[in-house]
Amino acid sequence: MITRRIWIALALPCAFIQSPAPSDAQGKNHIALESRSTGRGYAICGSCTVPRDITSRLSLAPADEPGDRVILSGIIYKSDGVTPDSGVTLFVYQADAGGFYHRPKEDVFHPRLFGWLRTSGDGKYEIRTVKPAPEILAPREPAHIHVHVFGPGMEEHFLHEFWFQGDERISHDDLVKCSALGTFSPIVKLRKGDDGIQRGVRNIRIKPAPHWRYEEN
Repeated sequence: MITRRIWIALALPCAFIQSPAPSDAQGKNHIALESRSTGRGYAICGSCTVPRDITSRLSLAPADEPGDRVILSGIIYKSDGVTPDSGVTLFVYQADAGGFYHRPKEDVFHPRLFGWLRTSGDGKYEIRTVKPAPEILAPREPAHIHVHVFGPGMEEHFLHEFWFQGDERISHDDLVKCSALGTFSPIVKLRKGDDGIQRGVRNIRIKPAPHWRYEEN
């Protein structure tokens, strides 16, 4: 299993053609995120406060957010790795380009940059954001974007975080294990376009896991 860390309360441990416009802000300023016990700690509950107007495209960071702009995209498949999965909701959140989830005082359970997206029939998704820095409270961990998944008949659980190719904090063992996943690797290779935006692709194969657990890779 790929090395990963779960937060414990108060402790450390593609482009799309004619797609709907990205869900921007989603009324996030009016949403109070909730946390739930996982049996081994606490986690933000993405399924507790889902806006109604989400689409398959998400603007996670506002236009004036400091940092390098990034577009992440891909297709979410059913467990066979072939059939696009519709109606799947992703809840994503991240630290900012300085490594903080919240400012001025850090609070991992109240991130500033968070949002939801939901796949349609083609299984495609897109996330527009800034590249996160490693967490200020865990500087030895790879820079990452958290991902929760849930949907009809599927309880909320965790997918492997988005990691980024070239991050020296990713261990050799994790690099080997992720490379074996091919196109389903959580390590995203970013390429900068003429517009200065870095783009990367990650396809996701859903293998439902128990509530508040990570999917097996």
